[in-house]
Amino acid sequence: MKFWKKVHKSSIRIEQFLRRREAYCVSAISRFNAGIINNVWAAPSKSMQNKGADSNTKNALLLYGRQMLFPVFDFSESQINEISEQGLPLPLFFPTILKNNFLHAVQGLTPDMEILEKVLQKIGFFPASQYEYELRSLEIADIDSLVGYGAGINNLAGNTPPDLVIRRAEISDTEALYPLQAAYETEEVLPQGAQLNPLHCRMGLERLIAAQNVLAAQLDGNLVGKININAQSYTRFQIGGVYVFPEFRGLGIAQAMTSALIREFALQKNRFTLFVKKSNNAAIRVYDKIGFKKIGDYRIAYY
Repeated sequence: MKFWKKVHKSSIRIEQFLRRREAYCVSAISRFNAGIINNVWAAPSKSMQNKGADSNTKNALLLYGRQMLFPVFDFSESQINEISEQGLPLPLFFPTILKNNFLHAVQGLTPDMEILEKVLQKIGFFPASQYEYELRSLEIADIDSLVGYGAGINNLAGNTPPDLVIRRAEISDTEALYPLQAAYETEEVLPQGAQLNPLHCRMGLERLIAAQNVLAAQLDGNLVGKININAQSYTRFQIGGVYVFPEFRGLGIAQAMTSALIREFALQKNRFTLFVKKSNNAAIRVYDKIGFKKIGDYRIAYY
């Protein structure tokens, strides 16, 4: 039997596996549920095998769509040792993707990425750039017991400027928010050497605002910061797009925005995920204060 088997996206076993690994792959699940992921390959185990599958094969998924690949693995220690010795077979679709430059980025937990990267490197396929993150999680057991989040979106806790207002962004805010989104994407999203696509950036911002997923920080009548929900899975929201203009940093605005976002969305889902660059000490301190706990290391590689 081949190691990888292409499976239909509607398979309940795929959803069961993703739910089991949910905390570690919100981005992948969000794209999967939205129909952006159009190809799924599985290495079945006893928990997700189809009729006739070999129960000794590994427990893993590869999800691919729009030039993005997500490895979601659940290997045991003995399986990892076996893979280290024998190598992980490449699915049959890889040669076509590599030959036609159909792979822009790969992202996932660092241990999963390392397994996949070893195989790619053996055939001479190396990332142009890659970034290391801490994957962090927050679970709210009781919204009424939230401490330090404020009693509402505009009732802010902490030492923030007295006239700071945090509110839902509206379509009419697009022009004022665009410089924040463009700066965020340039500093935090784009791979090294890539150029910002203003049209793509603006359209993405408009979609987020239309979905009511963006909060804006307003100070003295000017928008100085933004934050948004950038993905959602079965029971989790993923926080992203956090950006404050440099001249307004150190005033507690990022912490206030994150707290307000959690308060605003906690009635819908009480679990939140984010990943933060390991080099971003200021952001790490903010998330520590709010209560986000590190649950893993995460990597995004661009090809």
